[in-house]
Amino acid sequence: MATSGTSTMEIDSYAKYSRNQYDAHRLTRGMLGDSMGRLAVRCKLEDDYSEPKQKQRRLIADLGSADGSSSLATLDFAVRSLQRNYNPDDPLLLNVTFEEHPKSDEKKLRSTLESNKKWFERNDITWNVLMKSFYEPLFDRDSVDFLMSYICLHWLDTTDLPEGEHISYWKSLGDENRVMACDWVQINEASAPLRVQEEWRSKLAVNHLAKFLALRAREIKPGAEMLLVMVGQPHEFITLTDKEKTGPLTRALKRCVAKGKLRRDVIDKTVVPYYIRTVDDVRAAVQGAESIEIDNETPGAKLEIIDCRSIAAVTKDDNNGMDGIFDLFWSIHMHCIQAANPSEEEFVSIKEEARKLFDEIYDANEGVPSTFVACTLRRRQE
Repeated sequence: MATSGTSTMEIDSYAKYSRNQYDAHRLTRGMLGDSMGRLAVRCKLEDDYSEPKQKQRRLIADLGSADGSSSLATLDFAVRSLQRNYNPDDPLLLNVTFEEHPKSDEKKLRSTLESNKKWFERNDITWNVLMKSFYEPLFDRDSVDFLMSYICLHWLDTTDLPEGEHISYWKSLGDENRVMACDWVQINEASAPLRVQEEWRSKLAVNHLAKFLALRAREIKPGAEMLLVMVGQPHEFITLTDKEKTGPLTRALKRCVAKGKLRRDVIDKTVVPYYIRTVDDVRAAVQGAESIEIDNETPGAKLEIIDCRSIAAVTKDDNNGMDGIFDLFWSIHMHCIQAANPSEEEFVSIKEEARKLFDEIYDANEGVPSTFVACTLRRRQE
């Protein structure tokens, strides 16, 4: 089964604290509203010219739904915008698919959706859950009317590892002797060698996103759009502006080694399998998707960029202060540490040291500066 780096996250706790990244949803509402306006126009044309004249149920897909709470808030905005532009007195019929990684908690996602039963009924929306990786085929050809994905696509496709290799294998890309393997755990850190960063960008980040785009280009209808929002550069969970080049996780690991609380080889084996992109990285992936063959076709060649931008944001928790910010960070990265097989005592030491660092580095009132890259893509009419 195909998988992705999201399987390294602590999905349950991430779902709880992912609201602290809701800026990614809020700050892209304009882009989402524009897409809904164009979708309404396309649906009107289809309905006006359909024979016999009957309304069909349109398919909207949300990829990387986590526990569904952030997805539903954004979906509510999308549906209201779509129906307002279509015909408030005769609304569109909709079906929504919520996709999530197969190792996530399906029961929690379904519970969130079922607890909003009245909202679905009021809007005449049917729904289903799809527990698959978005790095594999998800839908029938030409079946999706609109697709959105928030804060997921920076995770890489770990099925791209050579058979039998540990995730730490990727540390040897461009650094076969692992000369600097203990200086970084996340590739976008300034301490990661430039040659290794470029290997990750060209062989992993661009290729994996291109694969995703080619798959989705085959599944969305001609004229349909997708809105993709992912973590971008710079982000102060990784690329800090102080004099040290490393991010907080690498610093915590190194401090534990210096204090004799951690074996050095744990750092060597620790790697976070995601890549935070720039607008240029996304454009390169769109170009790369053009040549990927699926069933003797190149669906990615039909994609065009409508909008692609970098958005400055802040990761913050007004209710829980620094604890909430750290808990989000830890839920994202803890399984990456566990994959390096630290002892229980070492694992506890790493978490304690990382928590101390957060108080040293960040200000809970100001939050953590972050960036998102948002891109609207359309499949050209044939």
